[in-house]
Amino acid sequence: MKHHLLQKLVIDILKSAMEECIFCKIVKGETDTNIVTQTDNLIVFPDIHPSAPTHFLIIPKKHIPDMTQAEDILWLEIRNLATQMAKERNLIGFRLATNTGTAAAVKHMHVHFLAGIDSKRAI
Repeated sequence: MKHHLLQKLVIDILKSAMEECIFCKIVKGETDTNIVTQTDNLIVFPDIHPSAPTHFLIIPKKHIPDMTQAEDILWLEIRNLATQMAKERNLIGFRLATNTGTAAAVKHMHVHFLAGIDSKRAI
């Protein structure tokens, strides 16, 4: 019985976090966000504080708190989508970066897609 109550508490906490998550609101179409592209599992939109000439966020549509909880297949889809976006934009290079735990401003897994930068630029 205690396990069932603990499980319910965890589910309630996750639902509450998702209701307040700005990225979940973007996925649901509750914000005025310019969607760059999307797949069944991912959505891409511009970063509101760009730090490169091309700076998009790639996020899973499902609320995943951070990359430590992502399955390998999701990483493969992110790589494929990033490569596709680079080809479509004739980019000769790009960088993918992610923040986890206390380093992440938004507690919904996201990968920064940065282009128009060179290899000498600090991360």
